[in-house]
Amino acid sequence: MGTLTRAWSLLLLLSLLMLPAAMGAETRPAFAAQSGRVVAVVLPAALLSDRDVRRQLGSGLTTTFQLAAKQRDADRRGVARIEIRFDLWDEVWLVRRIEFDGKEERQRLASRDALEKWWSAPLRLFAAAADRVALTVTLTVLPFSAAEGEDARQWISKSGGVAATEGGSPLVAALIGTTLSAKPIRSWRWQTELAFR
Repeated sequence: MGTLTRAWSLLLLLSLLMLPAAMGAETRPAFAAQSGRVVAVVLPAALLSDRDVRRQLGSGLTTTFQLAAKQRDADRRGVARIEIRFDLWDEVWLVRRIEFDGKEERQRLASRDALEKWWSAPLRLFAAAADRVALTVTLTVLPFSAAEGEDARQWISKSGGVAATEGGSPLVAALIGTTLSAKPIRSWRWQTELAFR
């Protein structure tokens, strides 16, 4: 009986040790070298199922996924953004993708399955200058879009009797500064190295 107990204990210990690696693998994106020395990323669907992200996606506000890539041995950077909002009235997903070069795509998606399929399409993130690149990529999830934040700032400013926050009421400026700074919901960071042919 002691040998069997030790075997089960060893198996449980190995399972617990492998759990963080398995969880990390689920949230690790796939990076690809595309023609023209472009780095693309495919984000895993598991990110949409993260508890905090899932709660935010159901809020009716735009959930913004901000991607930033920085080359580790140079000062080159690239950014891309994905915005997702569930329209509670029409029950559709309103999505927007902006790649590193400003190329933009908008769609209305009728189901969660369609959202996950759209989400898994490659997103162009970075343009490399050499045949090999090492990147640090950060994904930050924000609770609303830049446009929603600006709309709220304008509404608060007008409600406070001020056309703009500059030179306006200190109370309005404090309200805007404390309530409308988009604190990240979640963030992830990955390292990748790619070679172009």
